[in-house]
Amino acid sequence: MSQPSKHRSQSLRSRGAQISNVDRLFGAIRALDRTVVEISMQIYRVPRRDRAIMLKLHRRLHDTIRQGLPGILNRPQRAR
Repeated sequence: MSQPSKHRSQSLRSRGAQISNVDRLFGAIRALDRTVVEISMQIYRVPRRDRAIMLKLHRRLHDTIRQGLPGILNRPQRAR
């Protein structure tokens, strides 16, 4: 008979490594996106009071995406 606890612990360890890589990737994407947003706000001469609001909305968007990202990555993929 197989040992389910051993398999489960190995699965959790490998999944932890995957989540760590996803967090790093998401962090890099977020930094790049924030840079693009800040440059865009300068190009379009967005007033300073509005920049803070835009950055707050952007952070909220990224937090929402980060919370939903594990569900997106764990969805079963359809056969093509």
